[in-house]
Amino acid sequence: MARQRGLQEFFDDPATIATRHKMSASASEPVGQAELLGLEPDAAERFVSLGLDYPERFGPSELRTAIAAKYSSVPFDGVLVTSGLDEGLAMLFTALIEPGDRVIVLTPCYPPHLLLPAWRHAEIVPWPARPENNWVPDLDELAGLLATPAKAVLTTFPQNPTGFMPDEAYLSAFLALLEQSCTMLFSDEIYAGLPDGTAVPNLADRYDKAISLHGLSKTCGLPGLRFGWLAGRDAETMAAVKQVKDLFNCYVPAPVAFLAGVAFRNEAKLIRRNSDILKTNMAATEDFISRHGNLFSWIPPDAGTVAFPRWHGPGGTQALSDRLVREASIALAPSLCFDAGDDHVRFGLCRRTFPEGLKALERFLASAL
Repeated sequence: MARQRGLQEFFDDPATIATRHKMSASASEPVGQAELLGLEPDAAERFVSLGLDYPERFGPSELRTAIAAKYSSVPFDGVLVTSGLDEGLAMLFTALIEPGDRVIVLTPCYPPHLLLPAWRHAEIVPWPARPENNWVPDLDELAGLLATPAKAVLTTFPQNPTGFMPDEAYLSAFLALLEQSCTMLFSDEIYAGLPDGTAVPNLADRYDKAISLHGLSKTCGLPGLRFGWLAGRDAETMAAVKQVKDLFNCYVPAPVAFLAGVAFRNEAKLIRRNSDILKTNMAATEDFISRHGNLFSWIPPDAGTVAFPRWHGPGGTQALSDRLVREASIALAPSLCFDAGDDHVRFGLCRRTFPEGLKALERFLASAL
């Protein structure tokens, strides 16, 4: 039986780090510091002369104002800046989830979505998206799960790793179920915005018990900046989360805030840049799978930067992944990393090097199978 490894364990493995072709990276093509500063006149000079005194607590007001402006009904005090979404998720679970609480989690998912409620000794109730349903999570199934009271539902739209993005009719029906049951929603929206500025769900605008989570890592190509945020309308809930953040670190480093400000002011340019990369790689993947239909099939993602092709070749994808690392210098995360069986892999579709990785994968398939 294949040994299940977590996603971070896979990425942290020295053998994975040493690979040439990293085909499962979920963030867009990283933006270099010089490239980012080059988006504004004199930005480099302003950055070098930046003061390093204590910054404003909970992030600069101008940044929090810019984030609040992305929503139609989230107030300034409903925005909380975080060091990436990992910190944001941890603060949510620390502040709002207690032992024994029932938490419904859309799966497959980013592993901390399951690890955090387990850490809080909550009851984890998977709500699975299934390939036979084109990765569309069943709302009737969710209604059945909500028949027993739950503290929160945790979703990712677009979904990681499948790329499923609900349409308006689906979202309306989904939110109606939550409203009927008065259940909190933790809405991870980190992958929303690509391609071409695809509409962000912004579910905090549409449901008063929702907290939207977003950031600059995935769509803007700034995962190393570690800049994310939570947005919610319920003052009591957001105050509880802010109190937790205040216990640990309520500051955003001044250099991070400066660079985030540049990114916000030039977000449209970054989205265009990364949309071009994504569309090129989507076309390359479609061509690759059409030529290797005996080995791979896929449901193209509706939005976001990742896809979850199915492997039809010999063995499972954990064995395939191990061979790719050893024999082809390719890092391709198997579905066991997402607790989603052993027959899918995650493609990260928004890196300039991805087509080169497809060619290396094709050479491996031709020589090794």
